[in-house]
Amino acid sequence: MKFRNIMLSVIAALTLISCNYILENNEHKNDIVSDIQTRISIYKKEAELLLSVSRNNLDILELCKAIKYVDTLNNMAHITEGLETTHFEISKNYKKLAEEKLISIPNYLNINSEFEIKDIDNNEFIEKKLELILNKIEAQIQLLDTLGKITNNVEFKILAIKDTHELKSNIQSIQSALDKLNQKSQDI
Repeated sequence: MKFRNIMLSVIAALTLISCNYILENNEHKNDIVSDIQTRISIYKKEAELLLSVSRNNLDILELCKAIKYVDTLNNMAHITEGLETTHFEISKNYKKLAEEKLISIPNYLNINSEFEIKDIDNNEFIEKKLELILNKIEAQIQLLDTLGKITNNVEFKILAIKDTHELKSNIQSIQSALDKLNQKSQDI
């Protein structure tokens, strides 16, 4: 009888230890799965933001092309050439980082497939396009800021900081050009 009680006690103890081990092991597996799901979610968000920023950047390049199309006197050549250079370099940086991170950036359709200027003054057209570029740059800065905040990836953080600085510089140039256009329209 004593032997039987000792055996039952040993079996009960082993059962409790086994159950505890199984529960701890399940908790550990759940933690691992949760970590993986969190990382996947962050990777998806990084990719989405990079695609949005890239799209915005390509839109800005198309808007510059539209301005050059109607700017026959090259009044805005300095601003459009500077913007195109900056945004072309930014675009190359996005593509390079996307390739490294195995993110596919599609080629987008042009937002300005036709430049309709039938009943609009060239300066008014240029002003509207510059304002649109300004809005897109501000949106791009917000997207980069979000990317910098959600990511733990150093390359994304560096990209966000560097490009935000360049984009803020572009905002000042565009604002100056818009002020000049407004001044010319008031003088006329």
